[in-house]
Amino acid sequence: MKPELLVRTERGSSPEKLHYGFILVIDADYNYVLKIGDDQNTPFPFRSGAKPLQASAVIDSEAHAYFGFSGEELAIICASHAGTPVHTEKVENILQKITLSRQDLQCGPHMPLDIKEKENLIRHGKAGTSIHNNCSGKHAGMLSVCVKNNWNTGTYLEVDHPVQRHIMSNIKELCILKDLPEVALDGCSAPVPVLAHYNMGVGFLNLFLNPKYEPLKLAMSQNPYITGGNGRLDSEIIAASGGRLIAKVAAEGVCIVINTGAKQVLVVKILDADFKARSVSVIESLNQLKWLSENEIQSSAGLNHLYRKEITNWKHKLAGEIKTFININL
Repeated sequence: MKPELLVRTERGSSPEKLHYGFILVIDADYNYVLKIGDDQNTPFPFRSGAKPLQASAVIDSEAHAYFGFSGEELAIICASHAGTPVHTEKVENILQKITLSRQDLQCGPHMPLDIKEKENLIRHGKAGTSIHNNCSGKHAGMLSVCVKNNWNTGTYLEVDHPVQRHIMSNIKELCILKDLPEVALDGCSAPVPVLAHYNMGVGFLNLFLNPKYEPLKLAMSQNPYITGGNGRLDSEIIAASGGRLIAKVAAEGVCIVINTGAKQVLVVKILDADFKARSVSVIESLNQLKWLSENEIQSSAGLNHLYRKEITNWKHKLAGEIKTFININL
């Protein structure tokens, strides 16, 4: 692999952290519009970035129509949510509609990602549950497909379970793979595809530009804070663009943003998985691509915070800055 320097953090005038990675833009004809760094098609686990692709099974099975899922409920199926009551309520609604409960979720428990909700549970002496898991919506979606098709709900995470076979078959087609993808085990115990960044981007193009999956597109574009939460990079991008852009973050430094109007997709990977470097790189790329205007960025408190390049100390004195080395000329 040949990554390029994307972000450098300086304290004073000295470099403190260097963040390397890859930036790709791909069009609807599967052509590279932009390529910064060469990942040499190295496959990486897609992690939570694959959630909208995995949610395609909910549409294929017509579980969304059969159970009457709302747009918010479809959004939570695609989400890496923050675990607030707004989010967990949507997961509970899905489980109620499919006549299952949180005990049927096999994603494992963890505390909410939302700091205030986490502190609220701690104050009341409560622990996080499976419903707070940021992947609980995805699991509820998988279970809905199982119930609709009368498949075993107790083994839905096994690689050879019908729902997982269907999902991986879909990913093969959407991501234009020759064979079924290799799979890895996600933090929530679900199988995830291992893909080159190019194929990740192509998968998003084929999903969100396909009229068949319009319900997923509308769900994410119209419910930005259900798909993540306040201050989350993907949610803030969707909100700032008015749903013109659909974004999804993935663990370990990945973010995918599709511009459905331009029919192009942006893929960013920060190799050291630094959250700040990912946020700055993605927002800088969207600005240079003119997918987000200066006004849209400045008018968004969430994006402003994520894009802030000044480094201050505990006395609020300027101690350094973050510099980007991204130059997009299209």
